[in-house]
Amino acid sequence: MLVAVSAGYTVIAVASTLLTATAGRVRDFRVLRLSGATPPQVLLALVAETCCVVTLGAALGLAAAAPALFGTVHGLREELGLPVESSLAWPWLTAVVTSCLLLGTMATVLPARGALRRMRRA
Repeated sequence: MLVAVSAGYTVIAVASTLLTATAGRVRDFRVLRLSGATPPQVLLALVAETCCVVTLGAALGLAAAAPALFGTVHGLREELGLPVESSLAWPWLTAVVTSCLLLGTMATVLPARGALRRMRRA
């Protein structure tokens, strides 16, 4: 249950951060449009950027958690005198990263589409 709650808050944090950051980047979109990028190209660049951010966040999260996991396994092995294997819940991990990627992409693309539409009207 604790993992589910933590995963839910992680997804909400990623989505709200990207939503706020995208809403503040209207000037960047305008520069891209003035440089000759079409609206789909701007959105594609944002999707690629979001994928990079989520991938980097997942990799750094794993790198930060790995020493604690290995330390816990080693401590249990020493304390209990039994073979303890380290394992990750890959289905959960995959689900959390995929959820962050999908929600992050939506939280980036939707406000950007709105901003690009407003730019066309103005």
